[in-house]
Amino acid sequence: MANKSEVEVALEIYQSVEQSKDKQKRLKSSTFWDLFDVKARQKKLIDRIFQLLEDQGLRVSVKSGAPFGEEKGDDWIVLTLKLSPPAPVNPTASLVELPTAKWFETMQTRNFESEREVEAYFISPLLEELGYDYDNIVIGFPVTMFKGVQKTVTEADFVAFKGSDRDGKGALLVVEAKKSDKGISVDHISQAKSYAHELLTPCYVVTNGQQTKIYHFNGMLAPDECVMDFGRQELKDKRQELHGYISKEATLKRKEWLTSKLV
Repeated sequence: MANKSEVEVALEIYQSVEQSKDKQKRLKSSTFWDLFDVKARQKKLIDRIFQLLEDQGLRVSVKSGAPFGEEKGDDWIVLTLKLSPPAPVNPTASLVELPTAKWFETMQTRNFESEREVEAYFISPLLEELGYDYDNIVIGFPVTMFKGVQKTVTEADFVAFKGSDRDGKGALLVVEAKKSDKGISVDHISQAKSYAHELLTPCYVVTNGQQTKIYHFNGMLAPDECVMDFGRQELKDKRQELHGYISKEATLKRKEWLTSKLV
């Protein structure tokens, strides 16, 4: 690799990530720096390589959380395609009113004794407050999925649509509800993601009424991204951010972007 320039190495890494199934590549730190023929990690050199990868359209991170270039040799460098999705909607510029402070205070004090109560008393009013009309929201929406050649039909707890049509072109948001006494597991998140994959919704949410996780679905362009993860006591403080990510206005904007990328 010593006879290749840093730019050529960065380009080869980008091509490898772009061609991978999940648009992500992990390299041992020692292997990564060997690719660039780096013997001693000096700050200027680290910054230059980081910028080269950024310029190629890659997001660079370290699995352990250590600063890039300061990680140990057996740590992992994670390289992911960097997308340019639309920015979250600015609530102050939106025509849709934010949920009122009183509404959030009420939500923070409710007790949910079952999954159905999470759906009825938390998710349904939240979606309505975020700009989705009554005829946009379907509870128990059937989703056709395939495991190999086997066809199955299962139900997404909530799917929000652009209008009253129920095809994938208008699907904006999947929400999966769980009981308050159950934590949100990897399986719960995978379930919501599978519905988003079938319906091409730009976002999906998993909540048990106590904790809420919001994800951007990237349609195999890049790994999905958890953009919000908060507890119910933070709901009032997070209301503007919540609106920016999953209001009807925000999901419409992101749906247009995602569709344009997948065509």
